[in-house]
Amino acid sequence: MLPLVVREIITETPSIVSIRLEAADGSALPPWQPGAHIDVQLVTRHERQYSLCGDPADITGYRIAVLREPFSRGGSHYIHGFLRVGSRVWVRPPRNLFQLAAAPSYLLLAAGIGITPILSMARHLAAEGADWRMMYLARRGEDLAFSDELAALGDRATTHISTQAGRLDLAALLVDIAPGTAVYACGPQGFIDALTELGSALPAGSSIHVERFEPKLREHLPDEVFTVVCTRSAVTVEIPAQRSMLEALQGAGVPVEGSCLRGICGSCALHVLDGTPEHRDSLTGDDASTTIYPCVSRSISPTLVVDA
Repeated sequence: MLPLVVREIITETPSIVSIRLEAADGSALPPWQPGAHIDVQLVTRHERQYSLCGDPADITGYRIAVLREPFSRGGSHYIHGFLRVGSRVWVRPPRNLFQLAAAPSYLLLAAGIGITPILSMARHLAAEGADWRMMYLARRGEDLAFSDELAALGDRATTHISTQAGRLDLAALLVDIAPGTAVYACGPQGFIDALTELGSALPAGSSIHVERFEPKLREHLPDEVFTVVCTRSAVTVEIPAQRSMLEALQGAGVPVEGSCLRGICGSCALHVLDGTPEHRDSLTGDDASTTIYPCVSRSISPTLVVDA
């Protein structure tokens, strides 16, 4: 992990602060592309994932934005209440599970704090001369973050304030997009669920790509005991019904990372070599996938063989 220093904290809205992180000596940081996030570990030992919302061309610092959450699991509460300029945090290098794919046109949708990855995408697409437009949804005008940066993007970036304009008609918005448009969206669970339910109504060749802050609800089998064979570590681990696969593997000395522990960040990904995984995460779109996230997922077959 990278030891970084808080260089700047800006109040963007009454409930959102943006934070700039740099190396203590000002040295260059690992590069990233729009859609990437970093895992930030605080002095409280809380580790949380935050999308990068700065400029990928800026190699001297990372910028994140954090929403004050009334029911915080610890990270938001600490950042808003106690983090100060000069504080040191530990950061895992950027990972990108929300990459921009090539497309003839793009529709970017952000709701609330979901503006963070979408802002970097909009800035990148504008610089590339791509065909794009963006809509940023907020409940009130004072909830809009990064107003100056949005204004600099021109009339391709629009806002929708629900207390003024009412609930956005997502179905009508999607009907108007051109065939082949890639829709990228980030925001609260209700917004993402409503959007993905409209996927079948998209024009030919269009697609929806989303990033979630909360795990999506999935039906799954009862928790049962199963065995995991780790080929690189030459270790076989029995996974109890009451313990996660990640916990059991780490307890057996298998070097597997874990961060969110909710199946949304991707840090614990393992490749399945044999057996049938039961995907319980919020990242997998195909149940036949051979990538498993052991923080939440389990096995349908009695034995799972993984590259770990």
